Amino acid sequence: MTQMSAFNFLTKRINIGIILISSLMMFVVLNLPFKAKPFGDETFHIEAKNMARYIKGDVGYDKVTITKAPGPILFYTIPYIIASSSATDNQLWVYATVFTFLIVTISLLLIFRIGSSFFSREVGLLAVLLFFVFPIHCYYSLGILAEVPAFFSLTVALYGWLIAFQNPNKIKGWVLLILGLWFLILNRPNTMLILGLGFLIIAYSLFRRKEFFKSYGKKLALTFCTVGLLSFGVVQLAKVITGTKSNESQEGLFYYVAHQGRFQFREEPTDFRYWESDIRPDSDDYQNWGKSVHKLNAIGIETHRSPTEVYRNFLINDALEHPFWFTRQFFIKCFYGHVYFINSVKPEKFHLGPIHGTIGYWFVILLINCINIALIFGALLFLFKEKNLINYWPFWGVILALLIFHGLTYMEPRYMFPSRVALYLMSAAGLYRIKWFQNKVNFIAKFVFPNKIPTS
Repeated sequence: MTQMSAFNFLTKRINIGIILISSLMMFVVLNLPFKAKPFGDETFHIEAKNMARYIKGDVGYDKVTITKAPGPILFYTIPYIIASSSATDNQLWVYATVFTFLIVTISLLLIFRIGSSFFSREVGLLAVLLFFVFPIHCYYSLGILAEVPAFFSLTVALYGWLIAFQNPNKIKGWVLLILGLWFLILNRPNTMLILGLGFLIIAYSLFRRKEFFKSYGKKLALTFCTVGLLSFGVVQLAKVITGTKSNESQEGLFYYVAHQGRFQFREEPTDFRYWESDIRPDSDDYQNWGKSVHKLNAIGIETHRSPTEVYRNFLINDALEHPFWFTRQFFIKCFYGHVYFINSVKPEKFHLGPIHGTIGYWFVILLINCINIALIFGALLFLFKEKNLINYWPFWGVILALLIFHGLTYMEPRYMFPSRVALYLMSAAGLYRIKWFQNKVNFIAKFVFPNKIPTS
């Protein structure tokens, strides 16, 4: 059997394994007593549903709006178009969930290829195994959210960079990198900072890594400019489509959420409860945030200024007046973005098989976060040991971009979820450097990658 045939055989073998285990994990997560909100905050669901119905001619153009990130709306429009025009919301959710499962599975197949090509097939295998050990991707697949489309987008971007890195003259790699970054920003506009970091990387390579700049510098600059222009164009198109049909806007939403973030961990730096009235009604920070909202709205009415202007002025003045709070909040938010809590059920009502009650709840939370800490440790080990970090700029760049943005504004762990594609790959590369992990992975690899390849 030729080398290419052997590779194809091994690829088919691991692909089948990923598909089967992904199906099993999805079934398990689907039957857990806690789940992501089926329709999120409902905006993506409603707007994607209206978009699909408009395309099929069931509703008029006046129903079509894009008030938030356009990516998820375009993403969920696809399964909604396939569904019947008379489908209920619950039936649409089923179509969307099946679609997200397929997309996540495709992502895992690509993640194996990325890990195998950048590092080794054992690292690629470990990266996939880490996703199965901590299947947070399955959890988010059960909601109409921006997380899965953003997750897939970053996977495509990393796969594109893999191709471009191996062969800078191959157009396919650059096209996939552009499409991946573009759709990532459309799903999570907060990742726009990666373009700024990208230009800094190009500038650094110009002076310190000339070989890198010679091979990739100009093409990366063109990539970032293209992604920026495409993203700007779609955002403007979304504004035109929405027009005056809705009072909501992405700019207004940004300032509202950023204002919310100014009270997150403000006077209660250890209160990690989710930001909802029914979860933290006794929180001083939450109550003060509510009072500030009423105060700023009143100022806007009295001074005849737009909410955007009023909120923007508050954000600037508050950061200048409280530099200690601002700095402390930044680092706490960065930490908070990497810890997980189950917010859909109260601790005393928690039930997972034989594990139940408050003690059971905190046991599961501790277990989840211990696994998460191990993942972060692996990624940090990779960053510390790797001498050519510039080659992996999209891996650590997207994490850094999200930390900066949400550290300065408002943070939820799910906002960091898309970057877990990069985190798991770096973690696998780092953990594989540890002898114990290496031996365990090599043992498993014997069954996945047999030494003897069947001959044709």
